[in-house]
Amino acid sequence: MNKILYVFVAFFMLQMGAFAQTNFEELTLAKALEKAKAENKLVFVDTYTSWCMPCKYMANTIFPKPEMGAYLNPRFVCVKYNTEEGEGAEIMKRYEISAFPTFLILNTKGEVQHRIVGGSETVEDFIKRVAEGLDEDKAIGILAVKYEKGDRDVKLLVKYARALLAVDDPLTVQVANELISKLNDSQRVDSAYWFIYEHPVLTQVGSPNMEYLLANAERFQKSIGAERVNEKIATAFDLQLTNMITGRDRQSGMEAIDKVEKEMEKYEFPSKSRLKLFVEIARTQKSGDVEKLLQVCEKNIPQIEHEHLLAMFFPLSLTIKRNGNEDQQQRILKLAKKLLAETTNDKFKFSLGQFIPYALEK
Repeated sequence: MNKILYVFVAFFMLQMGAFAQTNFEELTLAKALEKAKAENKLVFVDTYTSWCMPCKYMANTIFPKPEMGAYLNPRFVCVKYNTEEGEGAEIMKRYEISAFPTFLILNTKGEVQHRIVGGSETVEDFIKRVAEGLDEDKAIGILAVKYEKGDRDVKLLVKYARALLAVDDPLTVQVANELISKLNDSQRVDSAYWFIYEHPVLTQVGSPNMEYLLANAERFQKSIGAERVNEKIATAFDLQLTNMITGRDRQSGMEAIDKVEKEMEKYEFPSKSRLKLFVEIARTQKSGDVEKLLQVCEKNIPQIEHEHLLAMFFPLSLTIKRNGNEDQQQRILKLAKKLLAETTNDKFKFSLGQFIPYALEK
């Protein structure tokens, strides 16, 4: 009796262990595809690098969660590859992976059914993103086949553009433009197509879509709502200022910053006070004066919600670290440690915890 009980308990523990976390198996991709076919599953591929902070967050925080394993393990053969070496480098080239982390859902032929770019802060969000890859109306690989065969139905273009947006695919612009070209003037302000104008890449400051949005702001406000339209306009300014501060936009100077500040005054939106702080940071950064930049950071950054510091704080602090004197370096380190002690944002906390010893304490 005891022996039977022992076997039952051992079996139960093994079963529980299988679902305690995501079961990444050490298999070649060919073996993973073979196993998936035998078990009537798909293949879930995690591609990562050793230097990618979001990759580490997913590996250390998201995939070990029991609910993540409970969702992935029954549906997929899960494998992961470091794209800096061995088969991982080959997979990166084969599937044209250029951002990390990138997660692939493959059918048993090795074809991409869905692609997920970037990590998630919560298990719930990541499960939702994976589930989209199992939905024929959202799985990017399935939609791509229809598009490549010449399907240009408006409904298909909407689904495909949305799927491409989710993975930041460059093809998004082409598909979205095709969709817009099929709409008449009244349809363009319809809520069904608002996602194009709402997206910061498709509707950037100075783009034809933004010009149309600004010229027809009142019509959009009637169909979408004034708050959402104004917030979209604010998001466009937010992205432009963030790109200036982080160095993605190295061309714009003081004149562009002044233009953004002036244009913002025409609209009311909740984030205006934060964006005014961004304007001050961007303007000071363009001046090249490290002490003034540090002073503005010490004054403004504690007033900014931590989720809005994820892109901005690290390049700013590196600028001060590299160009400042010893006292200035210690002050930016002090600010970073203060943020680390105060933040409740898990992603920012994790990134700061990795960044401080790697970049600021060296």
